[in-house]
Amino acid sequence: MRRRVVILALASIFLLSPLNTVDSFPNGVGDVGNEGCLCHGASNSYTEISLIGLPEKFASATNYSLQLTLSNEQISQHNQSAQGGFRIILNEGTLYFNESEGAKLGDGWTHQESSNQQRIWNFSWLSPNDNTTMAKFLIYGNAVNGNEQQTGDHWNNVELYIPGEQNFDPIPTETKAEHELEIFDRTMLISGLVALLYICYRIIRD
Repeated sequence: MRRRVVILALASIFLLSPLNTVDSFPNGVGDVGNEGCLCHGASNSYTEISLIGLPEKFASATNYSLQLTLSNEQISQHNQSAQGGFRIILNEGTLYFNESEGAKLGDGWTHQESSNQQRIWNFSWLSPNDNTTMAKFLIYGNAVNGNEQQTGDHWNNVELYIPGEQNFDPIPTETKAEHELEIFDRTMLISGLVALLYICYRIIRD
């Protein structure tokens, strides 16, 4: 009887544990964040993202001073605790940050641990040599409450398209994506839970 109780208790703890056990990333997020802050749930429109300083059309090999800003009235900012973070994926040109503000990690740029106690970041963009191309900024911004947990934070994303001076293609419509578990992931998760329950049942029955 004692063995059955222990087995049921362990199974209950497993089933009731949060499905997302991804750690937070106070020093910035790498390629795991290329699809968004998935460990914080779906994107939330309360977080607004703005990138100031982009031209309507870029000149080739030109340096532009930019400012990324996150705003969220639902999550207040507290001193001495994390307030926000970002990940930027860019297909054309190069970003340059102060070492304490941001850095390239994987195929994108992200904040540093020393710059997560803010929601404004300054940096520059060196446009590509070819001004017949179109630059795409995919920006993920996460406004956080500083509890060092995955709960209570709001993230969002925005896509910005900047054509070169000799690019006359239509600008794609801005899109915002909400990410959920794929059907395959859901199927595997449910199958695993069913298998666990069946194993527990067989052990208890025997």
